[in-house]
Amino acid sequence: MLSPYQLQENDEYAFEFVTVSGIKYKIYFLDYSYMFADYPHITCPVYSFNIDAIEGSPEEAQGDARVGATVSFVMNLFFKKIDNVTVYVCDSIDERQYARKRKFDLWFYSYNDGSLIKEDGLAIVEGTEIYNAMLLHKQNKQLTEIILAFKELNERAGDK
Repeated sequence: MLSPYQLQENDEYAFEFVTVSGIKYKIYFLDYSYMFADYPHITCPVYSFNIDAIEGSPEEAQGDARVGATVSFVMNLFFKKIDNVTVYVCDSIDERQYARKRKFDLWFYSYNDGSLIKEDGLAIVEGTEIYNAMLLHKQNKQLTEIILAFKELNERAGDK
């Protein structure tokens, strides 16, 4: 198994690392509970997962498997709190959302130790397909309710 890159912890939910090719990434989680405001029975903390290249160009160093190992390591830290839930959205601004989905799928299936569940979603907003997914711990006490709410949110995404 590959070693993750050395992390700089900015706070409990924000990290940075630099790859061997000099690309600096920021991984962070933001409060996403407001998306579940119509589901007051869901009390678990829900966050969005984000990864941004803040220096350098990831296209210049494609195939760096240690990036996936680092993302996995951060996810393991995040899910030490079993009630945590995270949602990620595959950005569609450059029409590479499906490539991002494939990358996240690869990371999940390569590094998941069986303790996490991934629920894929597809939201259609103004004719644009937006791939997303929810990750949660199998032992989350609200597992079923959260997944049902997530599916409903994707179905309603295009509603105004």
